[in-house]
Amino acid sequence: MINSIRMGGLVSGLDTETIVKNLMKAESAPLNKLLQKKQTEEWRRDQYREMNALLSDLKNKTFDMKLQGTYQKKVLTSDNDSVVSVKQKGVPNASVYNVEVDTLPVSAKTASVKFTIADANLKGGSTAIADGAFSFNIGSETIEVKTDDTINSMIAKVNALSSKTGVTASYLQDDNSITFSSNGKNSNIDISGTFGTKLGMSAGNTDIAVGSPGGFSGSAKSQKAEAGVPGNVLINGISYSVNSTSFTFDGVEFNIKSKGTTSVNLKPDEEAIFKSIKEYVDKYNDILDKINNKISERTFKDFKPLLAEEKEALSDKQVEQWEEKAKSGLLRQDSLLSSALSQMRQSLSMNVTGAGIDSKYDSLSEIGITTGTYSEKGKLYINDTKLREAISQNGNGVMELFTKISSSTDPATKVSESGLAQRLYDQINTTITKLTDKAGSKASLVDNSILGKGLGRINTDISNWGARLESIEQRYWKKFTAMETAMSKANAQGSWLSQQQG
Repeated sequence: MINSIRMGGLVSGLDTETIVKNLMKAESAPLNKLLQKKQTEEWRRDQYREMNALLSDLKNKTFDMKLQGTYQKKVLTSDNDSVVSVKQKGVPNASVYNVEVDTLPVSAKTASVKFTIADANLKGGSTAIADGAFSFNIGSETIEVKTDDTINSMIAKVNALSSKTGVTASYLQDDNSITFSSNGKNSNIDISGTFGTKLGMSAGNTDIAVGSPGGFSGSAKSQKAEAGVPGNVLINGISYSVNSTSFTFDGVEFNIKSKGTTSVNLKPDEEAIFKSIKEYVDKYNDILDKINNKISERTFKDFKPLLAEEKEALSDKQVEQWEEKAKSGLLRQDSLLSSALSQMRQSLSMNVTGAGIDSKYDSLSEIGITTGTYSEKGKLYINDTKLREAISQNGNGVMELFTKISSSTDPATKVSESGLAQRLYDQINTTITKLTDKAGSKASLVDNSILGKGLGRINTDISNWGARLESIEQRYWKKFTAMETAMSKANAQGSWLSQQQG
């Protein structure tokens, strides 16, 4: 602890505070180097973790690519969409459905009556009707309308009684109309009473009694509701009665368009398989590019991490620009990442061997995926036409190329016989483990990684140097205080001698 008794140039007139501060700057050089080293190692650790996160993302995508389900997606198609279109709703049990539409179903008609509002000022439904209170009946229920009611609030009152009347109302702003609809397919609508003249509502159905042009007054009944008529459809020779043009059978939704025949087939979804492979290649290229850029970054040796007092002398933008260069190149030509990229490229370039592999589909190039030039560092390119042809001609061959599992216990043979995604997944997993050993993980509360332990040692050295510098500063102050004390005594003695001589 620094001595609290300090004499800062009271006798000598020296700026002792500044002198000690400047002396400590020189003494602090080793500590400053430690602080800069700590910051550099923290940046390096964080960059390793960023690379690890990229590889973890690629690992997850690779896991999907080593599953056979990725290449076994199916799609339902109708040979004649003008007769029947289809959509998969569940798991169909058959691969082919021969469909004949014998008679079309007639949908049930729900009772409804529409009134058009004459007053354009009410368009929108939120303006007060302001036409005097009036009422009308739906069946035996009365709807009371007040002068401050709007079209919307009037409709809300109608709908509040729908459980009793079986009728709901809706407003269409486009043509400024109100429609009353039965919520039961076979129940008619009976409206009686008076609508205010402000509404000027007139019924659009010719068989509905309408009062004076100024507004509805009297009674109106909707057109009679009609029950639906079932249609008849044959599926694989078996007759079925259907009540709607849309129905679900054996996990397939059939939508009838017209009478006729068609064949519905469950086929491999070649487009979905192509899309999965293309998206994976794009992800691979993106991550490969980011890691290659990281290990190729330029190093700026003159840009060291800024100390606290150095940051205070710069603007936030200047600090940002400085640190951008100070962080650059920390993983340049990193052996761990360089080796990982090399192994990734090798995993995809080797042919897949062993039983079950078609020699025409034993490498990426056979299905239209090739590697770019040496300068592109392993980037993959897809020949869309060739890949689509491979999927169409031998979907199982493409699947085995990516997903094949080797039963061999010999490491070299196992790698050779494993599918491309299987190989890459194992290799990425190994690299992720190495990177975690090197730099740790944000999710871990305790960092026992190589860099974590190194940072622990640096923190210890920083602590030791802090105590040492405190001791050095105390020593400086002790010397200056002793000097001031000696000078004070000398001055006192000189004054006494002068008095004696006088």
